[in-house]
Amino acid sequence: MGGSPSRMAGALRALGATTILAASTMAHPFTGIAQEPPSTRAVAVLTPDTIRVGEPFTLGVSVAAPPEAGVSFPPLLVLGPELEQLRPPTVSRDDVGGGSRARYRLVAWKAGRWEIPTIALEWDDGRATARPPAVRVLSVLPAAPERPLQLEPPRGPVPRHGFPWWLLFLLLALVLLRWLLRRLRGEPFDVESEHIDPSVAARRAFAALRTELENGDLDLASFYDGIETTLRRYLAATRDWPDERPVRDFVDTVSVPDLHPHLMTDLRSMRDRAGLVRFAHVSTATSAALGDADACLAWVDAEEAA
Repeated sequence: MGGSPSRMAGALRALGATTILAASTMAHPFTGIAQEPPSTRAVAVLTPDTIRVGEPFTLGVSVAAPPEAGVSFPPLLVLGPELEQLRPPTVSRDDVGGGSRARYRLVAWKAGRWEIPTIALEWDDGRATARPPAVRVLSVLPAAPERPLQLEPPRGPVPRHGFPWWLLFLLLALVLLRWLLRRLRGEPFDVESEHIDPSVAARRAFAALRTELENGDLDLASFYDGIETTLRRYLAATRDWPDERPVRDFVDTVSVPDLHPHLMTDLRSMRDRAGLVRFAHVSTATSAALGDADACLAWVDAEEAA
């Protein structure tokens, strides 16, 4: 190859300039090309990570960015219908060690395992994302601690039972048994007895008193008590005489018109003798007591004949 020395020197100078320009370009990149801001790692932690339905829990998000960076945390998280944010986050910044933190207060309303969406953080010259862990929510019902309780389908109307005829038969059997027992014991039944004329009842009572006194089965005091009771029943049935008033009050006021005068005398004698025997315990002859019963019987006959 032939050539002048001047041409050879020019070529060498051009080659050196090109080499220097290439080295300068590699050492100092061209500043006109747009570059993305550096990415910083963010961390999300749940406290606690297992809760029960309706129990609040905390989601903590922290990022290692300088305090003057002005990290912006989202005020409201995008959550599913199972989770709810209770209030805006509480943001704090560490001026010494660097970094920013935010605490979100959440609550879950349904049992299951629920994912929390990724949280995006941004500041002046950077960005970061935090992926929270899934929260496990337990049911408050003891029958279904890990999944919602399966409710039974609604039941139909309660069937109405028929009339308890067995209870009616049981009552009838008890009544029949009571009737048989009373028949065996000879007890009177609680039914309305046959009506007996007051005079007939008085005559039967006086006759029974006479018989018991004559046979010695009745003392004089009990005999006169029986006469008092018989006369009160008769007076109550025929003259509406009060039960609390004694017979002597009636004898004091009674008058028997168109009868023999000795009838009133016999009644007053019975009244006086009954008082002595019953209250003063004065003894008297049995014949006199029997005569008093006859006098009462005669007065009853006179009342019926009047």
